[in-house]
Amino acid sequence: MGNVKLALFLAYKSIIKGNRWALTLIILVMSLSFANLLLTPSILSGVTNTLDEQQVNTLYANIVIDPSEDKYYLDRSSLIEEKVEHIPGIVGVSAHLDTSACIEYEWLEKESSSDKGKGGTWSIVGIDPLREVNVTTIHEHIIQGSYLDPGDRDEIVLGVEVAGGDRAETASFLTLQGAQVGDKVRLTYPNGVQREYHVKGIFQAREMTRADRLAFVTRKEMASVLGRTIFTDRASQILVRIEQPGEENRFIKEFEALGIDGEIRSWREYGGATSGIVSSFDVIASLINSIGLVVAAVVMFIVIYINVINKKRQIGILRAIGIKRNVVLCSYLIQALFYAAFGVIFGGLVFGYGIQPYFALHPLTLPIGLVSFAVKPATIQIAVLGLLLAAAFAGFIPVLSITRQSIIKAIWGN
Repeated sequence: MGNVKLALFLAYKSIIKGNRWALTLIILVMSLSFANLLLTPSILSGVTNTLDEQQVNTLYANIVIDPSEDKYYLDRSSLIEEKVEHIPGIVGVSAHLDTSACIEYEWLEKESSSDKGKGGTWSIVGIDPLREVNVTTIHEHIIQGSYLDPGDRDEIVLGVEVAGGDRAETASFLTLQGAQVGDKVRLTYPNGVQREYHVKGIFQAREMTRADRLAFVTRKEMASVLGRTIFTDRASQILVRIEQPGEENRFIKEFEALGIDGEIRSWREYGGATSGIVSSFDVIASLINSIGLVVAAVVMFIVIYINVINKKRQIGILRAIGIKRNVVLCSYLIQALFYAAFGVIFGGLVFGYGIQPYFALHPLTLPIGLVSFAVKPATIQIAVLGLLLAAAFAGFIPVLSITRQSIIKAIWGN
């Protein structure tokens, strides 16, 4: 205990008697290093959270009920909806009737039948608008016009990447090149049926992979297109929204107990491409954090090394009067940990009460949507531990090299 107290005393005197500007700058560097260790993973976590939320809010909800492997449709979909929505914790249930169609815009202006004109093939989803608003958020992302009403038969809502125009990210020739609300489009379905629709609304959900490339009509209209009354009670998928995200597996077991004839999956099973993006972000965050820790360790190493060189004679005198080498090593180790600890405290305060609240009020506007910082407890723990270990390394190595010299050489400065 005497040696520890002596090491603490030497560290205290070295810090107090040292250059105040140097002390301030060291702590500032450590604070910025710590904030940087939190910043990059938090941004990437915010991006992954946004990607996940977009898939849930615009494509899959929390749980997807698909037809069995040997079927194309779910039969008696209204009965399935009724069974599911009576389970406590269910927010909404909505059946989709999907197909694809060739959508043409300004087709009357084509000069010949071989002229491609403004058109392309996209997925068309038949929905019940009253049910859909409880399951997805497409209705909240209308940028022109309005959402579908239950009785609409000659109206369609287009994703911005289908309609095209200034707000679309897709190349113009891959869209309808500027279809507007009120314009007419012609759809040719796979069974040969052609229908003309007024564009009632255009939405921009900012979902990267699929949502903004969809078009919506009512299920009644879609059943009419498919041409058989049986399609009024069939569904390609049934989406289920739950009250507590993260409890999908529990609800899936409850759905299976109902004897539903279909494949029941969590939304995460559909996010293969996004999962790859998230994994890439984790690797990038690890690389950036490693570089940040190395930079912090090098900076502290240089500062402590210069400090040790300037106090080389003092270290020799301390050893000459009987202070053990381990005590000297420990005193400089304590100094390094002191710098790191205050860096963690001030860096954490700057990040927690400055950077994070600001971006919570002013999220980053990216092509994928609005991104706020998402700080995970594991990220904070890794940053704190990493900075302390970097400081310990930086404080131990320079002093060890000096204390290994003979006392005479240290005193004479050789």
